[in-house]
Amino acid sequence: MLNNQIVITDGAVCPRAVRNDKGVVDANELTADEWTQLRARNVNSPKAKLVQCAKCWELYREVQWMRTYSTGRGTRVVSHQPGESRPDHDYEPVESEEHRAFNDRAFMIGDAEGYNPRREAWAPNMKTRADVLLTGTLTIAYEHQHSPFSATGRYSAPERTRLAATVGRTAMWHSTSDKVRGQVPILRTDGGLPAKVIANPNYRHEFRGGIYRIEVYTCTVRNGYECPNGKFSGCGKPHARGQVTAGQLDDVLRGAPVGAYMPVMDAQVLRAPRFFWTDMASYGQYLAYIASPAVSQSGGSPAPGERTRKGGRAGHSRAKEAQLEAMRLQAVDLSTSPREAGPASHLVAPAIPSPVPGVCDTGRPKCGGPARFYPAGWRCDDHRPTTPWRSAS
Repeated sequence: MLNNQIVITDGAVCPRAVRNDKGVVDANELTADEWTQLRARNVNSPKAKLVQCAKCWELYREVQWMRTYSTGRGTRVVSHQPGESRPDHDYEPVESEEHRAFNDRAFMIGDAEGYNPRREAWAPNMKTRADVLLTGTLTIAYEHQHSPFSATGRYSAPERTRLAATVGRTAMWHSTSDKVRGQVPILRTDGGLPAKVIANPNYRHEFRGGIYRIEVYTCTVRNGYECPNGKFSGCGKPHARGQVTAGQLDDVLRGAPVGAYMPVMDAQVLRAPRFFWTDMASYGQYLAYIASPAVSQSGGSPAPGERTRKGGRAGHSRAKEAQLEAMRLQAVDLSTSPREAGPASHLVAPAIPSPVPGVCDTGRPKCGGPARFYPAGWRCDDHRPTTPWRSAS
């Protein structure tokens, strides 16, 4: 959404909308009822003088009255008046007290550690900006995100991370809201804290998501229930799994610029999401794991198993597979006649003589009397089948 930062001059309109200390409102964060009320009151925007562009006032000290309407698909639009020379402004979240307090804390930690922190640091190409830029062995672009990412386009989380990487920056996303989701590593701490508590250096902002420790292990029968190759008896290959680890925001802010903490992108790790942060020891183990011959180079997924009679071992033990392989190697010549039968060394089923028509074949030895054919076979009068109604009579 363009031109999302607005100032509503009438306090009776959208009184419960979240405003910063300058009275700026994020039009994208308004509820459906608030947006409907704003549109109804701002039909004739030049005359109503209700919605003012906050960015034009901040950059040029000019008062620009904005139009507010919705498209046929329900998309919210805030635009300048036709014929105005000022261009539209890109989407920028409105800085709240929480946002400012976390940026102040990151700046304070960077200043104490000698990372030469900079606020609102634009890249030389003017395509990406960091809330706080920390420069050490690595250049960390700290971003506190309190509103959901755009789903697509240049404002999506992956694209903004890519733009930061093109100028040599490592994006560090931090949020206190579960609504902030994206295909990037996001550090999560508790929200709803006053600004004084956030800025207090003695308060520990413990993580509740976004950081894991990686363990590389050999898959055995004890781990077969979660083997990615589906081998319940264990495939014998190395796998990586994640474990939730405790930590606080200050430790990562201090350690990330010197490589003590690293982001993991699109990871193939059990018990962990695809995107997270980890310590340097775990990061080194993971790099060695995905570079090992037992793991394919595409995404760190395990390499396909050795080809056997049915592809992978499919649950057979190695000893059984070796036995089956030895049996397959034994050549069988089908062009010669079969060998003569030697002395019987195994049990042979006895031959059963076929029944003789007209002779009762009941019993052992057979009855042998004159008989007629029934569904059960040749039976004489003494051995003929009986039925309940015939017995009753």
